[in-house]
Amino acid sequence: MLSEAVPAAFGAAIYPPALLFMAFLLVNPQPRKRALIFLAGAVFITLGFGFLSVLVLQSSGAESPQHHTVPAWIDLTIGVVLVAFALVVWFRPPRGPKAAKKRRELGVIGLLGVGILMYTPTALYLASLHAIAKAHASLLVTALSIILVAVIYMLLIEIPIIAHAIWPETTIRWVTAVNAWLARHGRTIIVVVAAGYGIFLIGSGIAHLV
Repeated sequence: MLSEAVPAAFGAAIYPPALLFMAFLLVNPQPRKRALIFLAGAVFITLGFGFLSVLVLQSSGAESPQHHTVPAWIDLTIGVVLVAFALVVWFRPPRGPKAAKKRRELGVIGLLGVGILMYTPTALYLASLHAIAKAHASLLVTALSIILVAVIYMLLIEIPIIAHAIWPETTIRWVTAVNAWLARHGRTIIVVVAAGYGIFLIGSGIAHLV
């Protein structure tokens, strides 16, 4: 279960826009308060969707608890979606940063909304939830697995907040440097993880068909 879910969650965590937004929040007034509000929005959508999707997958009968394999079409569908996602990311033109003026106008509701919108589940996060659902572990293990995957998914928010509370100035320099590195390499990492896991699921689906 976690051997599939965790790598996909780490792939989903590589999200440069989130780190860029965190860098903006941390150099403006009330940095930790505003960052925590942004995190709250991300937590709401990530955990809410995580628990709901796993519940729906397991209760629908598509992921049968009688065995730990799943219908071939599920693996094939998710695999194709991941490969398509990798192709879209690879060929999509880089996005320029949004105007800072618009960001400065965000209040509590605005920051919550940005967190929800930015962390609307991606293909890789959905793949990690699929891996949890098909395991049909106990309720406690399933819940803890969903929480673990969500924590990994939101690392680019969580780490800067914790680090800023201990080393404010150093964290701002570090976030800026990491964001620059992700701007150069983040797309390649996402594509490799998404395409690799997608090909694995397609192979698994085909193997169950033959």
